Amino acid sequence: MTTNTCDIAIVGGGPVGGLAACTLARAGYAVTLFERGAPPAPDAHANDTRGYALAAGSVQFLDDLGYWAPLAERATAIRSIVVSRRGGLGRVHLNAADHGRHALGQVVPAVALEPMLDAACRDAGVDVRHHSTLAGVGEVTDGQRALRIHGAEGESAWAARLILAADGIQSPTRKALGLPVNRLRYAADALVFDVLPARPHNGQAFERFTDEGPLALLPQADGRMNVVWVAPPETCERRLELDEVERLRELQARFGWTLGRLRPAGRVVRFPLERVHAPEPVADRALLLGNAAHAVHPVAGQGLNLALRDVASLLGALREGRGQGGAPGFVADPGAPATLAAYARARRGDVNGVVAATDFLARGMLHAAGLRGHALGSGMMAVDRLRPARDRLAQAAMGLGPLPRHTARHLARPDAGGGA
Repeated sequence: MTTNTCDIAIVGGGPVGGLAACTLARAGYAVTLFERGAPPAPDAHANDTRGYALAAGSVQFLDDLGYWAPLAERATAIRSIVVSRRGGLGRVHLNAADHGRHALGQVVPAVALEPMLDAACRDAGVDVRHHSTLAGVGEVTDGQRALRIHGAEGESAWAARLILAADGIQSPTRKALGLPVNRLRYAADALVFDVLPARPHNGQAFERFTDEGPLALLPQADGRMNVVWVAPPETCERRLELDEVERLRELQARFGWTLGRLRPAGRVVRFPLERVHAPEPVADRALLLGNAAHAVHPVAGQGLNLALRDVASLLGALREGRGQGGAPGFVADPGAPATLAAYARARRGDVNGVVAATDFLARGMLHAAGLRGHALGSGMMAVDRLRPARDRLAQAAMGLGPLPRHTARHLARPDAGGGA
């Protein structure tokens, strides 16, 4: 069997794998992207109402790369966030204008983001292989790691200087590499659907902590709000069996009437919630990205933003070395042990912090009654009234920590179709 070669093989073509593929190709690497799905049809996203909540830092990263312009017209700005506790004291109001910004983040429709990344991969010259799944990972020989891919025409052999696993929370690639992972199945699921409020949302998002779990409403295009409603699995099951009128009546009782009457505006999807964390995301000539490395509770909407910072940090680690001939540039060998070790060090603090914070918000706020509830409510009121504390919370929400933004300037610019 003939062995195909590339610099970087990426398994998984979702938003994280897609962004990694097009940016690494622009850095000069030969990139092959293996995606299990079919090539997207022209109307593939016609009925897709999903939205991706991007923090301000993620928006800035996409803008640095030249990818924000084609998304901006269809994005919905999150101008403020209200954090509250149902049946308890304490409320925090974060407003972008208070921090000198137009928005704390943006909600981007899947119908805009995913086709943009598909086009960006084509423009960057990524070799995209659809209907392709991992069949196995082999040993490292002469600086390349072997892998077997099952495709539409059977099994093929490949060798790459670096394998990137971006194949999700179950990640067959992570399992094949034998990387350990810590898992926790939360005693909760999430119902996700859109509603149309009677009053305009004006770019305001809501995060409400209840005795069942967090309830979030995010502003969407066309006046809609995206609901992420967390509750015990049996409660989610019961609510799925309700008709829309009864389900919305329960939601209204939990959320309140701030936005007036809420009307259904789309189908309901149920997701089991699980925390997944690979303490060491690197192996010999292999690296985990996104949900393959860390899947967190949806509270505070940090999952995709954390994954995009993976891509930014990987670009930074590849740029920190020396290019061919010793000149500044992207390293010639993307899978070198020193490069992967530098990446792991750079990501450890951010990942550990977000995993711990989201876990506390998911579980620590569940049964906040008595003195504990009083303390939490007092703490929230203090954060709302003390500008330094509110500033720190806003910085965390916007994801504006240090990123290797300078790296984007050294990438080949996307063509006019990619949005410069």
